[in-house]
Amino acid sequence: MSEIFSPVAVFDSGIGGLSVLQALKKRYPQESYVYLGDTARLPYGTKSPETVQRYSQSLCRILLNYNPKAIVIACNTASTHALDVVRALAAPLPVIGMIEPAAAAAVQATRNQHIGVIATFGTIQSGIYEKKLKKINPHIKVSSQACQMLVALAEEGWSSGPIATATIRQYLDPIFDTAEAPDTLIMGCTHFPVFEVLFRDILGPSVTLINSGKAAARQLSGITGTGGQIKILATDDPVRFAVNASKFFDKRLVAADIELVDVTAAF
Repeated sequence: MSEIFSPVAVFDSGIGGLSVLQALKKRYPQESYVYLGDTARLPYGTKSPETVQRYSQSLCRILLNYNPKAIVIACNTASTHALDVVRALAAPLPVIGMIEPAAAAAVQATRNQHIGVIATFGTIQSGIYEKKLKKINPHIKVSSQACQMLVALAEEGWSSGPIATATIRQYLDPIFDTAEAPDTLIMGCTHFPVFEVLFRDILGPSVTLINSGKAAARQLSGITGTGGQIKILATDDPVRFAVNASKFFDKRLVAADIELVDVTAAF
C-alpha cells in the first residue's frame, strides 16, 4: 500500500498526461496524486483497440494498489478504446476520460459550429470525437486530422523551433487554410498542450483551443484532499522521463523522483 492516502490516480502512455496532472493540481492543489506513465510501451496512438485496452487494464491494476479515490485516463487514445473496461475494473470508483469533457467544452466554445480535432491516428480513426460532438449538437461540422508525429516531437522535448513549426503547419493547413475554417480546435492528445504557443502563433486569436486535460479536470468535482503529495511512476527509463517532464509539468523532476514499476506483473 502506498504512503499516499487515497490519491487521485492518473495514467497515460508516457509523459503527455503530466499536462493533465498539471491541470488537476492547479484546480485541486490540496489533493494527492499518483501518476503512472507507460513509457515502456508508448505510443498508444498506433496500437490496436484491443492492445490499448489490455495495456490500460494493466495500468489500472497497478494504480488500484494505491487506494485511489478516482482514476483519470490522461490519454485520449486510452479514453477512446479503454474507458469502459477501466470503469468495469475500477468500479465503483469514478473514472474520468478525456473525450466527453473536451467535446462538451468545444461545443460550448464554438461560434460558427465548425470544430477542428487533432489527435493520434487511433483516436481519429475511431471517429469518437465526431460522434460525441454530434451527439451534443447534430449540426456541428467536424474537421479531423491525425497528428501522430507531434507525439514523438513532444516526447523528445521538441516543442518549438523550425521542425515543430513546419510539422504543425503541415497538419493544420488542410483544416484551416479554407474559407470556412473551424473557430475551435480540440487538442485531442494530452501531449499537444506543449505546442499551444505554436498553435496560437499559427492560428491566431480567433481560434479557441480546447485542452482536454483542463476540461476533464473540471469534471472531477466533489473531491477533497489534505495531503498535497505527488507520486510519479513509470514503466521504463526514469532518466529520460525526468528530463522531458519539465515541458508538461511545473515541478522539476530528477530520475530519483520517478519510481520504476514492472508493468508485466500486472497482467
